[in-house]
Amino acid sequence: MSKKQDRRIIILFVLIGIMLFSIVGYKAYNDFIKDQSPTKKLISLDLYGYSLKERDIPLFKTNFKALEKILNETPINYEEYAKSISKLFIIDVFTLSNKVSGTDIGGLDFIHKDLRENFKENMGNTLYKNVKNNLDGKRKQTLPEVASIEVTDVFETKYTYNKTEYPAYLVSLKWTYTKENNYETSIKLTVIKDKDLLYIVKGE
Repeated sequence: MSKKQDRRIIILFVLIGIMLFSIVGYKAYNDFIKDQSPTKKLISLDLYGYSLKERDIPLFKTNFKALEKILNETPINYEEYAKSISKLFIIDVFTLSNKVSGTDIGGLDFIHKDLRENFKENMGNTLYKNVKNNLDGKRKQTLPEVASIEVTDVFETKYTYNKTEYPAYLVSLKWTYTKENNYETSIKLTVIKDKDLLYIVKGE
């Protein structure tokens, strides 16, 4: 057998190896990483920037469908809209059990875009700092999950944000967890109306 034929055989085996590696890698990605991806969406409300992900907990899914119904009504009931995104925000932020890692911060869809980076940094250094990586789906860590949530009060007002006054809602909420822990169980959120969209800009 000539050296040229030897080289052709080697190249053929290398190509076959690359193809097999690609197939195995793609399958592994689909089985482990893609299924855990926070961007794998079931429903997307593009106009509003809200999305329902496959690994969101049932409580979030139920409340998301309620939000979808509110946003499909004409005219939109903005008080119900404010209450709905407030509940979804809390469920997503304080449910850590479905998060892939400590950088997979919940609630970002519902807060003003100017606040997102600071919010991610603050949550990453506090509430989410001990969340272990779960890309392989084998994490053995007990993490909080919101079990129930209710709006206890809502008040229509005005709020000045970035030197501009907006129509706003003060939404008070309380919630429980599937297991007892020392995390927060109540909050008051400030929700502003900027044009036709609502954004959470403050929590206290």
